[in-house]
Amino acid sequence: MHSAAWILLLLPAAIFAGYPALILAAAALRPPRPRPPAAPPPSITILIGAHNEAATIGAKLASITAALAAWPGLAEVIVADDGSTDDTAQIAEAAGAHVIRAPRGGKAAALNRAVPHARGDVIVMTDADPLFDEGTLPALLAPFADPHVGAVAGHVATIGKTGRFAGADRWFRAYESALRAAEDRLFGCVSADGGLYAIRRALVPLVPSDVTDDFHISTAAVAAGYRIAFAADARVWEHSIGGGRQQFRRRVRITVRGLTALWRRRALMNPWRTGWYAPALVLHKVGRRLTPLCLVPLWLIALWLGLHGSAWWALVAAGLSGAAAIAIAGALGVRLRGPLRLVYGAMLHLAGLALGTLLFVGGRRYAQWTPQKQA
Repeated sequence: MHSAAWILLLLPAAIFAGYPALILAAAALRPPRPRPPAAPPPSITILIGAHNEAATIGAKLASITAALAAWPGLAEVIVADDGSTDDTAQIAEAAGAHVIRAPRGGKAAALNRAVPHARGDVIVMTDADPLFDEGTLPALLAPFADPHVGAVAGHVATIGKTGRFAGADRWFRAYESALRAAEDRLFGCVSADGGLYAIRRALVPLVPSDVTDDFHISTAAVAAGYRIAFAADARVWEHSIGGGRQQFRRRVRITVRGLTALWRRRALMNPWRTGWYAPALVLHKVGRRLTPLCLVPLWLIALWLGLHGSAWWALVAAGLSGAAAIAIAGALGVRLRGPLRLVYGAMLHLAGLALGTLLFVGGRRYAQWTPQKQA
């Protein structure tokens, strides 16, 4: 019983803390990658998937227009409109974007319809709400001077200090960015965030309807033998989703779609094909989704051991009970502050991962993409 408890305790610790610590330490011992010689700027297509984004698409395109002022190469902007019933398409056209209208079929279908219209050598993928910095594009496109780079992940940051989960989101974004920077120095990023990434147009695959499109598209570079780079200075800014129910549903949906995408890309988990990228993919993406399933059996075993005289396991059971109580209080609408809010955000994230994993194993799939709006 003690052995099972230790395994259940150490496995999440190894995934969420041990792997990042190992990667960060290894990256610190390795010199930065040499910068390739400057190359002529590639032509680019900035592609935005949108469904009923009238409230955000204008500001989004204005930020892109400002960013294009610092881009010396050829550029075009395409909005893949996924059957919007509001003024998304009209606002985008008025801002000068080329709008590809598609019947409502999900983001993947809209992107698949739009990509053949792209003329840029590199496609910059971005969501409809994150706002570009003025220097985003030169930073994002610079790594393509290295012929071994097939895709580049940008840096997605959270705007402002307000919002129920803004603090937790900032911590998570910082954690992910540090991890991507370390992976990039060692063997390349595992994948990219849909808020901002770029990929050579020749590598863009058709996107199945039931996967996370950012993972499936960005990892096409690895499948083709290229590396995914990370551009820390290529920033976009987005608001945190305000509601706990929205956060939870979003995490469940992303987990199901993410595991579906991982299954379709399972060949990349072969170290004889992708080297150190393979275990990184397993630990960073697969392990992160599976380990929250350890928490309930860990709590039960720790509680049993605590009741039978183990002070250590009683403390573990008390800690898990306290975290669960905070999560329940937050779900019931109790106003939480400071560290309690961070605990609530973390527990909500873990619960979404666990439920999403169970739904995936049970055969649940999400074939249509519905954006979550800021509360």
